[in-house]
Amino acid sequence: MNYDPKEIERGVQLFWEHESIQDKVREKSRSQSKPFYLIDGPPYASGAIHMGTAWNKILKDTYIRFFMMKGLNVWNQPGYDTHGTPIEVKVEKELGFKSKKDILNFGVDKFVKKCREFATKHISIMNGQFSNLGVWMDWSNPYLTLDNRYIEGAWYTFKKAYEKGLLYKDKYPVHVCSRCETAVAFNEIEHKKLTDESVFVKFPLKDNKFLVIWTTTPWTLPANTGVMVHPDFDYSFVKVEEEEWILAKDLVEPLMKKFGIEKYKIVKTVKGETLKGLQYEHPLKALVDPLNGLVHKVLTSARFVNLQDGTGLVHSAPGHGREDYLVGKEFGSHILSFVQMDGTYSKEAGKWLAGKKARDSNPEIIKKLEELGMLVKKEKIEHDYPTCWRCETPLLQMAVPQWFFKITEIRQKLLDENQKVNWYPSWAKERFDDWLKNLGDWPVSRQRYWGIPLPIWECVCGLLEVIGSYDELAQKGGLSKEIDFHIPEIDSVKIKCKCGKQMNRVPDVLDVWFDAGVDTWASMDYPRFKKTFQLYWPSDLQIEGPDQFRGWWNAEIITSVMTFDKAPFKNIIVHGMVLDLKGVKMSKSKGNIVSPEEVVEKYGRDVLRFYLLSSEPWNDFYWNWEDIKEFSRMFNVFWNVFNFIKTYGADVRGGELEIEDKWIISRINNLMKKQESVEKYKLHELVQELKRFILDDFSRFYIKLIRDRVSPFYEGKDKIGAQETLNYVMKNLIVLLAPVSPFISEYVYRDLFKLESVHLEDYPQADKELINKDLEENMNVANQVIEAINSLRNENKVKLRWALSSVTLDLTDEKIKKSVKATEDIIKSMSNVVNEIKYGKAKKEFYYGNLDLGEVLKDKSLIRELVRKVQALRKEEKLQMKDVILLDLETDKETTELLNKNVKDLLKEVGAKEIKFAPMKKEKGLLEFENIKIKIAFRKSSS
Repeated sequence: MNYDPKEIERGVQLFWEHESIQDKVREKSRSQSKPFYLIDGPPYASGAIHMGTAWNKILKDTYIRFFMMKGLNVWNQPGYDTHGTPIEVKVEKELGFKSKKDILNFGVDKFVKKCREFATKHISIMNGQFSNLGVWMDWSNPYLTLDNRYIEGAWYTFKKAYEKGLLYKDKYPVHVCSRCETAVAFNEIEHKKLTDESVFVKFPLKDNKFLVIWTTTPWTLPANTGVMVHPDFDYSFVKVEEEEWILAKDLVEPLMKKFGIEKYKIVKTVKGETLKGLQYEHPLKALVDPLNGLVHKVLTSARFVNLQDGTGLVHSAPGHGREDYLVGKEFGSHILSFVQMDGTYSKEAGKWLAGKKARDSNPEIIKKLEELGMLVKKEKIEHDYPTCWRCETPLLQMAVPQWFFKITEIRQKLLDENQKVNWYPSWAKERFDDWLKNLGDWPVSRQRYWGIPLPIWECVCGLLEVIGSYDELAQKGGLSKEIDFHIPEIDSVKIKCKCGKQMNRVPDVLDVWFDAGVDTWASMDYPRFKKTFQLYWPSDLQIEGPDQFRGWWNAEIITSVMTFDKAPFKNIIVHGMVLDLKGVKMSKSKGNIVSPEEVVEKYGRDVLRFYLLSSEPWNDFYWNWEDIKEFSRMFNVFWNVFNFIKTYGADVRGGELEIEDKWIISRINNLMKKQESVEKYKLHELVQELKRFILDDFSRFYIKLIRDRVSPFYEGKDKIGAQETLNYVMKNLIVLLAPVSPFISEYVYRDLFKLESVHLEDYPQADKELINKDLEENMNVANQVIEAINSLRNENKVKLRWALSSVTLDLTDEKIKKSVKATEDIIKSMSNVVNEIKYGKAKKEFYYGNLDLGEVLKDKSLIRELVRKVQALRKEEKLQMKDVILLDLETDKETTELLNKNVKDLLKEVGAKEIKFAPMKKEKGLLEFENIKIKIAFRKSSS
């Protein structure tokens, strides 16, 4: 039977299902005392996995299988993210909605129902897709972030943060998506190259003097309340016609050139500190009523002013920027924001802007500045601009009331906890550190509908209640039975305030990353049920891509420190991205996608798994069809090894072991030690060694050496030793291979050893007594000598099938010479040397010295080729090795005499009862060896 991965894997899957093997393996694992917690970062159930998600799940599955076989109690529950703006946007698209107002018109209750349906309709499909790859997670019991018990876990954390004083409400500039009409957290922002109109604008001081600022967001100018300068920079008063412009001294010359101004004069230069407090008039105050009566002044900031671009004077709108807000707050500036959540200006902005989209109003604002004589220059600029992570709408920063977590207050604790985590690769710890160092407070509320509801009930008197569980909600809200915790049903729950009035729930939902952040405990129904959590938490291993630095891992460590004052993970493997051969990310639009299904169809699941697991996971994976072909060839070699053992092996004991047997036993035990790499989360090292062992040690070397010893016609005392060794090595190899390539391992294990399942085996432990370092070093030397001999054959056009009488080695190192003498028989066998290895003067240089080839023995070579040809013809006729044949040969007189001299060896080698030399009418095959032709025919002997 040839290697047919589709047929083999289909049969194995049916066996697993019919015999409930996965349940048996899980049951065995659950009976163990030592826990191991791998938490699956929840993806959205999109309905279609790609190569990146396949790689992710295969990595997780291999570690799960490995630690189960290592005797650990492994928690292997998968999960799905089911909330958030991403799902709302998809549903809105399906319904043809253009804005948030369409949801209200449609009905929030109906919209939420649609979101639930969309979030869950593909779960069973994706479960099947992952399971089809051999991923043994608990697909019957995935955690879903929409479940009430999961939501309770999130509420529990939210209340913990509140009780620790980490929750507050403030009007603070946050990024807002005007299409989704909700705040967007910093970790949700994507940056894209956008082209905008930037402007240089004059802000008038007294006496015909002007501050010149530069901004790439003209739409924020109506909310300007200050101008920032650096206290230590030099600022020049530059005479331009009848006006004096204030600019950073170092930028005067390039700016004058940019403005096309040739005649100018520097009147004086002062430090930025001396400008602090200077009052100016807002150039648009006549058009924006709230600006009248406000004091606009110069502020100083060493942190947020630079000379890389602009004028050295920074327009400050505290209602539209974090830096502006911080400096404005310090100097008591007014915080203005006339932009609403839908991105339009409010009436306060004046009739000329009211109702218009802020970013679309840039041309109108620039036109007004030009009419007022305040525009110095406008120019197009391409810059990185923040956009919504799902709908790609350009974001607006604006000060709106939001609920925040005080991340700045726990930031040092986050950094301390990160130091306790093992990151693979090690540089990932520093990268996460850098992320945590720059964290601001977390705006956690979202003005949306499909998500975990904020568990805050407010009264008009100012009091509020934060709910942490269903029991608390039932008690305070008078519930007699459990309800759906989602909007709108949750909003029917009212709580009586101390003042006697009724408390209503704050209408927002939580940032969807908060959902993901609490998964290591909420997925276990904590705090409602504590036993499982107490056994497993925190997680032993997490495996995700680099986008989770700012996503899942960020949310996890924040929520965990707020809840338990410690990190929720011990070890994290960061895997790269799957790219095409040119290093381009795979996408439908680029037409470079390779789907897991396509690879499975061509090469099978085991090949795909082995290929994806063969390199360091933290590097990007460059997909190469030629590489995967190589791995497919490896599996064909492995299959041939299996067939060889099936044909020539035997379940025997007590044989005599030769040097090659002891060597391969030593090698397989050394391979067993590679499990230490997996325990250190370097799985790829084991996979690479498995490949080397299968191709080089086992197939190309050991099996070639013992072919004659396991022949059915061989009667030497060392035959049983070879068969026993084959069985020992193969059984251990299959078990080592099982977590990586579970299908072929199962098939071969059951076929050869007639046991229930390889996945119920314990992972094999190395026997140190069987590891022979000196022998392995000797064989390594032998290998290099064999390569040198065969390389010299090539140079002299002497094929390996030509037997050599001898080779001469001139070795420069006594230790090497000792190794060669210890392995002479192996070197001769693998180099087709019949008589001896001589030691003396030689000419051709190689690694260890010099060598020469001896005389070619044509008769020995001919016999070897004839044996090989007859054996191949026997195989074509589907004869068993035990079947004895009657062999007929026809050739010339000289060759007949040569063969007659060696007839005993021929009979034994080809399994023949007799050989006749005579003319024949029809042959089964023809051997052409140099100028010799031998016709071959045979029939099965009846006795």
